[in-house]
Amino acid sequence: PDEYVEGTPYGGGDKVAVGTIVYECSAAASAHCPHRTPGELADDDAWTEVGPCTGTVGPTSSPTFDPDTPGCPDPYSPAIAYGKGDKVAVDGSRAYMCKRDDDAAFCNAGPRYAPGTGLYSDVAWVWLGSCVGTLAPTAAPTVDLEAPGCPEEYSSAAKYEGGDKVLVGGLVYVCKWDEYGAYCNAGPMFAPGGDN
Repeated sequence: PDEYVEGTPYGGGDKVAVGTIVYECSAAASAHCPHRTPGELADDDAWTEVGPCTGTVGPTSSPTFDPDTPGCPDPYSPAIAYGKGDKVAVDGSRAYMCKRDDDAAFCNAGPRYAPGTGLYSDVAWVWLGSCVGTLAPTAAPTVDLEAPGCPEEYSSAAKYEGGDKVLVGGLVYVCKWDEYGAYCNAGPMFAPGGDN
């Protein structure tokens, strides 16, 4: 994608590059995207890091749904108690799944965590894609890990500090700049991709 330019009217789903890292504007906080440089704030809710690499990141197509499987998930309702892995539809066309980890408790934490519309939606819910008349998702987008500019694989022997990026299982993780950054070197229990 193109480099981020402050003041550009970015909307939810727009992708930009900052150096060799690609970011996506969050639909829930898209009003902030034109004025927040991606990657500057450790807890930025406007931009989500998509992945590394120089040039254009060539993902495969976004997840889609099998048109032979009838119907979207049931519509989201704040009156229903959702659990890990539960799927819902928003606006009859966007499918979300309640996360399968401890963050699933936020699926029932009120309108600020509502799928797709809440400011903190991405804490509790995973966007699955469009669901017009369908349910079964195809594979998620992939990124060419051999492309230049990708960070090094995580090593438990290395010492990391805030802002350092590592690759684990094809995903890029960033050591936080805040007080939690100290955990980047706290051993296997806090390794990227784990539960902590």
